[in-house]
This record gives sequence, structure tokens and C-alpha cells, in this order.
Amino acid sequence: MTNRRSLNHPSGNPKSKIQNLKWLLAILICFIAANLCAQPRPLRELTVSYPIGGSTSFFWVAHKSGSFERHGIRLRAVHIAGSVAAIQSLLARELFMAMEGGPAGMRAWARGAKDLVGIAAVGNKLDYQLVSIPSIKRPEDLRGKRIGVSALGASSDFIARHAVRQLGLNPERDVSIIATGAMGNRWAAITGGNLEATVVQPPFTLMARKAGLTMHIDLSKQEFEYPISMTLTTRSFIKSEPDTVLNFVRGLADGMDFYRDEANKEKVYQYLGEYYRSRGLEELEETRRAYSQMTPGLPLISVKSIDNLIVNDKELAPLGLKPAEFLDLSFLDRVREERKSKSK
Repeated sequence: MTNRRSLNHPSGNPKSKIQNLKWLLAILICFIAANLCAQPRPLRELTVSYPIGGSTSFFWVAHKSGSFERHGIRLRAVHIAGSVAAIQSLLARELFMAMEGGPAGMRAWARGAKDLVGIAAVGNKLDYQLVSIPSIKRPEDLRGKRIGVSALGASSDFIARHAVRQLGLNPERDVSIIATGAMGNRWAAITGGNLEATVVQPPFTLMARKAGLTMHIDLSKQEFEYPISMTLTTRSFIKSEPDTVLNFVRGLADGMDFYRDEANKEKVYQYLGEYYRSRGLEELEETRRAYSQMTPGLPLISVKSIDNLIVNDKELAPLGLKPAEFLDLSFLDRVREERKSKSK
């Protein structure tokens, strides 16, 4: 016979059992959610290309110091020497971003690659000096001489032509501008007597002084806005992952702060040594000091810098381009506002 008392016991009541299950389920969901929130979010892996150059050392130090990781990005930094190759990889979606000198990205955009966009730059002014062999003392002595650049159409080509104009010479008629490869190759050529002049960035500025080369003009002393080591990405990537793009700019800005902080000097020497594969402390300090003074703020890029790039480029100047259309400054603006809020 069925026990009547068991029918009235809560454990025998189907409704009570369901209610208990609901409470247990709710507790379980809260427990799982709390654990998920407590666990760190996985880092977003991001492939970014870079060239070897003084200004790009900001990007490298940001990478090595963990600045990107602190904003949720695990960076895969890939060295690509040529800007054209880097931009092709970016448009083919083999990269998410590229650090690029300037003209190549603008030319690709002008030719129809409208998905390209500039969002930042580690420098917003020129960082080069025009130097020559010691026997050339005056600017007019450069007439008929060879000036080496990395490649025709590259940033160093633009900069060499700009420097020659600043000296009152015509880069088309008065000098021969020739492609002689990366800075290491140009240095070997000028010190080996196979080249009369070239443009140099830190740390080669120190090496030029030590070698007794004539410095004709220091463009870093001029207030001429120009994008140095620009950060390029695509509008399609911005549309799909705007937070990732913002976090990249945050990480780059923080890494530049780390670079300039005197307290981090020894670490910066270490990272620059890895970047240049050099242990020359004087050369590393030349680079750290020069860029710390030259680029005192955020990874700025401006409409004026792109306009200067366009009007001084014989291929781009006639095209009637609007520099603002090449840029997306919203991420820099956001980081600037965030920093203002923190400082209040």
C-alpha cells in the first residue's frame, strides 16, 4: 500500500523537484559565467609587416615591450624590405597592417587600391640628413654627383630630391639619383668610394660624423610634415574589426611612450640591439635619443603630411588627389581623447 505521508513530502512533489532543478541550473549558470569572466580573453593574433629603418624602431620596441599584448593583441611582426611587396601582401589579406614609408601606399591608392587607408605614423616629420664624401664641401659641389637612395620612388628617393631642392639645386638636372639598395648597401657604397652622397637616418648619422662625411642639410630640424613609417591597413579590416584596429593604435602609442621613458633606457637598448643586430651602444643611443626628441607625442599622421607627400611627387602631384580621403584619423582621435580623460 502506498504511504500517504510520502505523497505530501516535498521531495515527492513533482513541482517542487522542478523548482529545485531551476534553482540549481541558475546557480550553475552563474558559476560558469563568473569563471568565464575571470578568465583572460584570448589575444587577437595580428600579422604586421615592417621595414628596417630608424623610425620603425618605435614599432619594434612597442612589439618587444609587450605594449600590444596589454591591449589584447599578439603581434606577428614580419620583415618585408620593399614597400610595394608589403602593400601587395596587405591587399591580398596576407597581412592585417603594414608599416610603410609613404609614397608607395599613396601611389597604390591613387591607382585604384581604394581599400588602403592610413591610420597612424610613428613620425610626422623627416628624419634624414643628406651627407656626402668629405671632399664635397658645399652644396654646389654636388652638381653632377651621384646620390644613392634605396629605390626610385621610395621614401629615400623623395627625401633626397626634397633635400636637393632645399639646397637650391634641381634634382632632375643637377644630380644623378640612383637606386643602390638599403641603408647598409648605401653606406658600403659611399665609404667604399662608389657613391658621392646619400641620405641617412639614425644611427647612420653618428657613423657619418665619425667617418668625417659632410652633412649638407639636417631635415629633422625643419618643420616639414611628412609621414614616416606610416601604419597602413584596409577599410574592409576596419569595418570587420574596429576594436582590433583601435587596440593596435593604443599599443603603438604606449610603446612609443615606453621608448621615450628614460627609466626604460636599458631595455630599449636591448630591443634596438635585436632590431639592428648590433651591440654598438653609441649607435643605439644615437637612435634612441634622436627619435625620442623628434617624435614627442602620439603616432601622429596629418592631412598636411599627406598633402606634402603628394605635391612634391611628380607622379602624384597632377592627379588632383584629396589627402583627407586617404586617411582615417578616428583611431588617433579616440586615443587622444582617452589620454586627456586619464590626465584629468
